[in-house]
Amino acid sequence: MTKLTQMLRDAGQFVSEAIVRLFAPSDASYPEIGVQPFSGELRRKTVKATW
Repeated sequence: MTKLTQMLRDAGQFVSEAIVRLFAPSDASYPEIGVQPFSGELRRKTVKATW
């Protein structure tokens, strides 16, 4: 019976740690670059798909 309770405790801890990590603030250290202006050319013609 103790092995079953230990397995259930481990499974509960695994799930709760996953939930905490899912809803925790991001720890990514990406640079803040902001919005970049579009410097390309707009496509004026429409192309018909020939599938």
